[in-house]
Amino acid sequence: MSAEKAALALWAKSGDPFHPLLAHMLDTAAVAQAVLFREPSRTRALYAEDWGLSEEEAVAWVALLVGLHDLGKASPVFQAAWEEGARRVQAAGLPLKEGLDWVAHGVFTELLLKRLLKEKGLPERAANDLAAALGAHHGFLASSEEEEAARRQLKQEDPLWWEVRRWLLEKLFQKLRARLPELEGGEARPEAVLRVMALASFADWVASDPNFFSYGRDPMAPDYLEEAMELAKRALDQLGWRHFCLPERLDFKELFPFRPNPLQTTLPQVLGSPKEPVLVLVEAPMGMGKTEAALYAHHLLQGVLHHRGLYLGLPTQATANGLFPRVQAFLERVLNRPEVQLQHGTALLNPRYAELLERASPAQVWDEGEEGGAVASAWFSARKRAMLAPNGVGTLDQALLGVLPVKHHFIRLWGLMNRVVVLDEVHAYDVYTSGLLLSLLRWLKALGSSAIVMTATLPPSRRRELLSAWAGGEVAQDLGAYPRVAVVEGGGVRFASLPPHRQVEVALKRVPVGVEELSEALKEALPGALGAIVNTVDRAQALYQALGKGEALTLEGLARRLEGVSGGKAWEEVLGTLPERGGEVVGKVLDDGALVFLLHARFPAEERALREGVIVALFGKEGPRPERAILVATQVAEQSLDLDFDLLYTDLAPVDLVFQRAGRLHRHERSRPEKHALPRLLLGVPESLDFGKPLYWNAVYEDFVLLATWRALEGKASLCIPQDLEVLLEEVYEREDPESFSEGLRERARKSLGRLRARRELLKAMAQKFSLSSPDDLFDYSKVADLVAKERLKDDEENEKTQRLLTRLGDPSVAVVPLFRVGEELFLDREGRRSAPLKGEISPEEAEALFRRAVRLSRHPISETLLREDPPSAWKKSGLLRGLRPLEMGRVFGSGAGAFRVELDLELGVVYRPV
Repeated sequence: MSAEKAALALWAKSGDPFHPLLAHMLDTAAVAQAVLFREPSRTRALYAEDWGLSEEEAVAWVALLVGLHDLGKASPVFQAAWEEGARRVQAAGLPLKEGLDWVAHGVFTELLLKRLLKEKGLPERAANDLAAALGAHHGFLASSEEEEAARRQLKQEDPLWWEVRRWLLEKLFQKLRARLPELEGGEARPEAVLRVMALASFADWVASDPNFFSYGRDPMAPDYLEEAMELAKRALDQLGWRHFCLPERLDFKELFPFRPNPLQTTLPQVLGSPKEPVLVLVEAPMGMGKTEAALYAHHLLQGVLHHRGLYLGLPTQATANGLFPRVQAFLERVLNRPEVQLQHGTALLNPRYAELLERASPAQVWDEGEEGGAVASAWFSARKRAMLAPNGVGTLDQALLGVLPVKHHFIRLWGLMNRVVVLDEVHAYDVYTSGLLLSLLRWLKALGSSAIVMTATLPPSRRRELLSAWAGGEVAQDLGAYPRVAVVEGGGVRFASLPPHRQVEVALKRVPVGVEELSEALKEALPGALGAIVNTVDRAQALYQALGKGEALTLEGLARRLEGVSGGKAWEEVLGTLPERGGEVVGKVLDDGALVFLLHARFPAEERALREGVIVALFGKEGPRPERAILVATQVAEQSLDLDFDLLYTDLAPVDLVFQRAGRLHRHERSRPEKHALPRLLLGVPESLDFGKPLYWNAVYEDFVLLATWRALEGKASLCIPQDLEVLLEEVYEREDPESFSEGLRERARKSLGRLRARRELLKAMAQKFSLSSPDDLFDYSKVADLVAKERLKDDEENEKTQRLLTRLGDPSVAVVPLFRVGEELFLDREGRRSAPLKGEISPEEAEALFRRAVRLSRHPISETLLREDPPSAWKKSGLLRGLRPLEMGRVFGSGAGAFRVELDLELGVVYRPV
């Protein structure tokens, strides 16, 4: 029996007609070629450099490797999985043994290619790495147990199986006209292997879609590859993967409706015309136009280095939502119909993004009849695929998952390859997440990307780490005075100091921290648009209640109260940009007419999104500014939301966050009540500095940092922004001297500093352990072998293991859907109008309705209890729902004196009430 006849009997996709294995391999190779031919020339140059080949040769070689991803399907255990296909294979002379234990075909792909690529002449190390990479195309590297099971089966095979596999390999070489690279040193760089690894998964996703590649086509037809290339091009057209077109270089004034300020003028000068990817570090206070400066720098870098797109990563979903319209508008000025994604867990709840998705679908991505405007491809809206889109706005977490050993992490890294990656507000991360950020920077440089890192406040030690991660060693630290811009190219650094955009002196007044006293102080400060940022949700809820009882405020009621209020936009226009949640409570009205709002992270997602929209509309740059209004919020209001208060209260927090919060004071030029003509910051500090009950502040922030902040601010009557910023940062974060405290606090400072240093070292070690901290760690999963090999971590699922391996190491938490029991059934609302399906088939509309109600809770022991419970079986089938848990309101957690009941309050959000 000939190897050719036997090989052509193998199936890759079952059905009538079935799709031959060789056909699918060629289809996938064709998609890989089509993708690379649409990439900017610099992407192909990276592949060429990887393998020491010309660009044309590199595309052919990489396409061949991608086509080999499914060679493991040429195995008895896979071919026996479909009865009709098995009969055909046996009739062609390939014996199939009965009773074989199932082993995934990717495991066979790895073992087969390790042997066949070496036989072909590829050096052993390179062959082994490529084989492992291609075997992982379904998301994970093979475990040692899987490999051993596959080896046992290979030892029992008929020799004809190896002849068939060699024939398939040679046929791919022949069809694709590929040649082996000559690798210096006998190995391929890890980033070169990753570029193949990810492209194989991407191409396989496309080539496996029968809507794009119909089954049953004859792979031996003379023009098969040409036909597959045409189908691949057509598929990419429908998916929105268009040819890269280098945009015309535009001046700043052509991109933005205002003249550039000193930062926006200086950054391009320091950037110059780099010859290789760069790290740009922007340290500047709030309100200096860092976002526009970064977008313009991206435009310039794309012109010089031919980067393929932009990803802007923010610390929170709220900040990403806030910047999405600005980035979308910028891209529309630069590109013709740009592809832009909003990339975070609740992106579907953003009305602007949802509108883009409604205008796009896998079957018809582009509306040819509509001129201009951005679109979003629905095909890219899946979590991993979204990172592949050319341009995106999202959270840093979405990028950090690329350096964590979760399923398809390499897809995320490939998506960030040869892009400009902007990371904003990097001061907002703890030691662990900052460690992951350093790993990401090393990968970005290796993958040919440029990075723009922006921060308002950065301690010197953190600055050194960021610069060194990119440069690969220590760089000069004298970067001039704050604010400043630094550019790292290669191992060198160039920099410039900036004149501050504006200098503000904020009066500092200490006030009592009790919620009753604080509520009175806030009400006495009316009229005005006032803010209070406190450190915990429980404290925010208590302060909101202490401000007094009032009439519940709905959207309609708010609209009526704001009729005739002057503002940059009519209230009807503002209302039109908010989610459609008519009748939803967004705050309350006190007896004197003052509007009071509450914002924190313990509202269901759709309610939080609505409240954010209302608050940005009322307290932002434009809109009908209310005469008497108070916002009580947690840390969700301190980052990127464009809020502008006449007066602000803040709990004592680390000094950098005090400055960050102070940046919401008098943020924009506008007329204000006479008593608030000058900015004032009210600072809450307990008289006894007792950070224990009932405030729990040192459970949120490090005790020593709070003590050091109190020491640095003691006696100061005002804060000068930005002049005081760097001095106070060094005072708090670099001067770690317990002996400098008063005698009464000295011992406490010693103990808390010891705990802080130990925690820092632990978190650094955990970030090093859990992340692929550099390209050399690509296959070093041994450090997290149990989690990766046995748990098979998926970034869109929730379990106890992922709680300690993802991007934030806060208290364990779980995303729940609050449910209400009415009669014998559970509903999403108290009245029993919105059902909560838990069984059977769940429609996309029902899944989205459940998803919109999700809220993340971290109170012990909620997460520990619920993560041990399986989600409903119907939810496991949904990508939106598989990470969620149902939680019936009124359920009791804990025991004894610590027991509490979980409730959902219309005004307060999720509350914990003692039993």
